[in-house]
Formats: sequence, C-alpha cells, structure tokens
Amino acid sequence: MTPKDVISYINSHWDETVRTPDDIIHGSIRIPFNFTVPCARELFTDFYYWDTYFTNIGLMLCGRIDQAVSNLDVMKFFVELLGFVPNANHITDRSQPPLFSRGVRDIYKYTSDKAVILRYIDVLIREHEFFVKNRTAFNGLCAWGTAMTDEELIAAAGIAGRVGEPLPEDREEVIRLSKNLYSIAESGWDFNPRYNTPEGRFRADQFVSVDLNCLLCDQERNIAFLLREIGRDEDADVFDTFANDRAARINRYMKDPETGLFLDYNYVTDTFSKVPSCASFYPYFCGVSDDREGALKLLSMLEYPFGIAACIKRPGDHYLQWDFPAMWPSNVYFTVNALESLGLSEEARRISGKYVANVTDVFEKTGSLWEKYDSDKGGVSVSDEYETPRMLGWTAGVFLYLCEKYLF
Repeated sequence: MTPKDVISYINSHWDETVRTPDDIIHGSIRIPFNFTVPCARELFTDFYYWDTYFTNIGLMLCGRIDQAVSNLDVMKFFVELLGFVPNANHITDRSQPPLFSRGVRDIYKYTSDKAVILRYIDVLIREHEFFVKNRTAFNGLCAWGTAMTDEELIAAAGIAGRVGEPLPEDREEVIRLSKNLYSIAESGWDFNPRYNTPEGRFRADQFVSVDLNCLLCDQERNIAFLLREIGRDEDADVFDTFANDRAARINRYMKDPETGLFLDYNYVTDTFSKVPSCASFYPYFCGVSDDREGALKLLSMLEYPFGIAACIKRPGDHYLQWDFPAMWPSNVYFTVNALESLGLSEEARRISGKYVANVTDVFEKTGSLWEKYDSDKGGVSVSDEYETPRMLGWTAGVFLYLCEKYLF
C-alpha cells in the first residue's frame, strides 16, 4: 500500500460527498448550490465552514475546480443571507475560523481570473465587518463567540455533559458555562483545554484567541491583496493598515515573554493560557512572526512519533477532542506551512511524512480515511466526546496537498 493508492481512492470517492440543493439536510436553510460534506454517510453530512476550505484544496488538486467554486458560492450565499458564514447550514448562531478569503485567493491563484475577485470581494469585506463588530473583546483583538440567547443557552446547556462538566445550580452560571462552550465551538476546536483558569475549565470569556486574531490578520491581508489586483488601491491600503495594526497587537499582547510562545491572552488577569497548542503555530503561518526559535520550541512540545498533537501532554489531565494526542488534518496543514514560512523545511517535511505515513497505514488496515489520527501511538485517534468518524473532507484535502508538495 502506497500514498498513490490513497490518492486513487480519494479521486474515486469525491462524488459521494457532493450534495445538491434537492438533497435532504438537517438545516432549515436550503442551499442553492452543489456543496461538499465532510463525511459521505456518517455523522457530518451537512455543509461545514472551515472543513470546506481544506476540502477545496483537495478538489483543486484533483481538477474539480467547478465544485470548489460552488463551495465558495455557498459561503457567499450565507454572507449575503446572514452577514457571515455559519458553522454549518444547521448551526447559524456562530461562525467558524474565517478562511473564506484564503479560499478565494486560492481560486484566483488557480485561475488567474479577476472575475473571481469581483465575484466575492464585497462579501469578504462584509465577513470581516462581522468579526470586527461582533467579536472584538480587548484593545482591537477578537474572541470567539456566539449569538445564542440566554434561553437558548439554557436549553442547550446539556453540551456540558459531553466534556464531563457538571451543570451549576445557579442560572447565571449555567448561562455563562453554556456560552463559553458554544463560543469555543466557534473556534472549530470543540472542545479544547486552552481556556482553563482557576475559575473553570472553559472560561473563553476571559481570553482573546491567538488563532482567531492571526486568521483575521491573514483575512485582512488577503482582502488587501485582492483589492489591489482589481485596482482598488486606496481600499487595499485600509486593509493593509488593519492587518499591520492587528499584527502589532498580537505581538504586544499574545507573546508570553517567559516562554517565548504565542498563546491565548487572558485580558482579565493579564496572563496567558497554560496550554500550548497548534494554535500557537498560527502567527508563523500568517506572517505575524518570524521567530524560528519559538517555533522550534513549540514543535519540540507537540511532536510525537506519529505526528503533531493538538495540545501538549499534561499528566493526569482529562483529555478532550482537540487535545493530546489527536492529530487533526487542519493542524498538520497549518504546522507544516508555518515551519516552511520560517525556512524550517526539514522539520516541515518530517511532520508531513508522519501524517502521510499514518494515514496510508490506517487506510491499508481499514480501507478508509478518518477524521483524526493518534500522534503518539499511531492509528485512528482515540474517541473522546464522540466516536471518530470515517471522513473524506479535510483529511483527503490535506493528504493530497502534502503528497503534492513533498512526494509527487
């Protein structure tokens, strides 16, 4: 069994993940375009925002540009309808990591067609406005959030059981816990231990998040680039200023002077998250920092025999879905590109090779790709919070990307 066998499988199975406007889906919003879903049959069979970015990478590498564009049209449709791209077609109280602008830039790079920019630029600007208006929490920096009402938060507070968290007796504390959990869900990392404080394990309401702010900086730079490509230089200058200001704030507030790592910043207590994670690679991926020493230190904390773990290992801790030892395709993608951006090509190639080898080995044994893998012991990731599903989606997209970059 070789990576080429996995690539052949992916090419022959993409169609199983395509849905049409007439397909029955969980959401109440009918999507008027063909779109892809992460899983062909199990668990995640709706449209999901940030999953789709990585899926589109795979679709483009397979020459399926029309479907990749159709997926972007779904994002455009939602921004025009809601003002943002929702977590999923049936989860509209929050968004997910803002990768729409990067997806448009990828398509433009693939086609060299300025009509692509004209098609999406206005909705990209509108998505940026959503995050700035609704997620700014501290000194121009943003935090994950949700638009759920208090009554909705109470009704949905049972999610706490998924992470082993008892519900408080006090109504306001139930609302706070539920809001924090659903805010963390907007990050796509549902759930993770990065927002642990003495007051609780999931206090996202005290933090501005390093991944969100780096992706917003990247969004601002992408929009500036696209605007300049169509001759809107003055507007581009505005977004370049936004990006430069945000990068300066990330460097000022989110780099821990004691560890040298970029971490989620607790603006209430003027402290940092105690849990380094793959999110700390985002400043290098997004061009916010060129600190090779910090990146290598982080890599030494997160690299294991079979790949990169989402978070550091903590003796005696309760591990969550986005935690040690889970190796998520999105984290592999950001890590590898972060290392490459710093000239750490040998390290990037090593992490890529571990991921490709693990996926190939598991495919040989199971005949499937999976949502996430175990960076420590190899194989499919242990099942925390829910059973790990078979998946094409971002697993396929990242696998194809790494094979194209390093193998073929």
